[in-house]
Amino acid sequence: MSKENNVEESIPSAAPLVGSLRSIGYDLETAIADIVDNSIDAGCKKVDIKMSWNEDGSYIRFEDDGSGMDEMQLKKAMRLGSKNPQMTRDKKELGRFGMGLKTASFSLGKRLTVLTKKSGKTSVRCWDLEYIEDENMWEIFLEPRDIKSVERLGNISSESGTVVLIENLDRVVSTSFTPKKQKSFFNKISKVRNHLGMVFHRYFNSIDKKLNIVLNGEKVEGWDPFYQKSFATQMRPLDEYLIHNSPVSVRINILPHHSKLSEEEYDYAGGPKGWSAQQGFYIYRNKRMLISGGWLGLFPRQDSANLARIEIDIQNDADVEWGIDIKKSKATPPLEIQDILKKVGLEARRLSHEVYYRRTVTGVGGKANSKLVQDEYLWEQVSKKSGIHFRINKKHSVLEEIRDELDGKLKAKLDYYLLLLEEDSPGNLYAYPTKSSEEYLPLDEENRQQILMIVQVFKESLGTDLEDIIQHILSFETFSRFNPEQIKQLIKTNWEEIR
Repeated sequence: MSKENNVEESIPSAAPLVGSLRSIGYDLETAIADIVDNSIDAGCKKVDIKMSWNEDGSYIRFEDDGSGMDEMQLKKAMRLGSKNPQMTRDKKELGRFGMGLKTASFSLGKRLTVLTKKSGKTSVRCWDLEYIEDENMWEIFLEPRDIKSVERLGNISSESGTVVLIENLDRVVSTSFTPKKQKSFFNKISKVRNHLGMVFHRYFNSIDKKLNIVLNGEKVEGWDPFYQKSFATQMRPLDEYLIHNSPVSVRINILPHHSKLSEEEYDYAGGPKGWSAQQGFYIYRNKRMLISGGWLGLFPRQDSANLARIEIDIQNDADVEWGIDIKKSKATPPLEIQDILKKVGLEARRLSHEVYYRRTVTGVGGKANSKLVQDEYLWEQVSKKSGIHFRINKKHSVLEEIRDELDGKLKAKLDYYLLLLEEDSPGNLYAYPTKSSEEYLPLDEENRQQILMIVQVFKESLGTDLEDIIQHILSFETFSRFNPEQIKQLIKTNWEEIR
């Protein structure tokens, strides 16, 4: 009780607050990874995850062989805000806010039940959000809510451990139920597998204590974003810094040119999100990946930087300075290291550029001319989901001079000719795959502009009618990856405006 006389207790209203906690911003993959963090903190060697589809009976179950909890420990763990984020943590601990288990679980479903075992004794607690919504009371159940929950919880097979059961998956499985939504659920399982393999890959290969994660009976394999097992990967020296009295280590990795990789190796190294999205910085905290690619707002993505991947290691005593959030999926470098990261990023992008184009252009006196290295190559290689493709470098000085001397109509004709050249180049004729799926890619802005440019050339210069132009454009392999109906709609919508 407070010693002050001029204060009163103000307990948050249960139903609205729980509803807010469900909207922190987890997706399925980050929520499941956050729950696995608790198992790692409990010292487990194995986490067995089951994602079960059964319409409204779908559930997600985690079982680990960690230290487990006694009654009081479980009571504390199920309390919202069970840890003070300002307290000093063990250096290997992944948790910070005492919220992850609850908020991650609530973001997926409306019922969280935990069964735990320690020293031969088991304990249970259950949050039922539907009950909280109805009663608006902070009340937690001391046993499973029904016989189905009892069956799904099962028994803990190891000497000690914990089972986390999430049911009523309203944020994962939506009504009404169709075969298409069932397929979507299984696609989500695949994404979860890839995400776990990426986030925890260092734990899988750890010398001191390896971790096994099993998802629906199949072991999760780690994905090394730096592909360090390849002799062609360039691993630069490790640089170490002290930021706010906390050590930070940084290493540049430059992945091999695609010609040094088999098709299988190329797909593997591209990663779960693809080559373009995986370039950039990777931030780890206690071996656990927080950020998986991207340039932290310091640089834009570009194809020539696809081979640059920079690993950054921080410790958990730097969470505040790096802005680590509850989901452990965001981080903002402190101002004191941003200039360092800019220099590191520039160097990594330069090295990637040289390997990506497999050449350097030597200027007067044998010194590399950075302007030439950047702009004077003839062909660019572009990594797409369908494979490697080649396009003409539109920034080449000779081509830019020619374009500067042309009027608008002739520029459009030149661009059309260059597109035809790219379309029929031997490299692209070999690279274009046979379409094996009815799934199409979204029509991006670059291809939209190319299509409208072709329409302009044919309409202005040749007087070709609408349907003939549509059929001509649909014959391009370049545009075969996009929905024909979307292309037709784009042309028809802009037909009258094109002069």
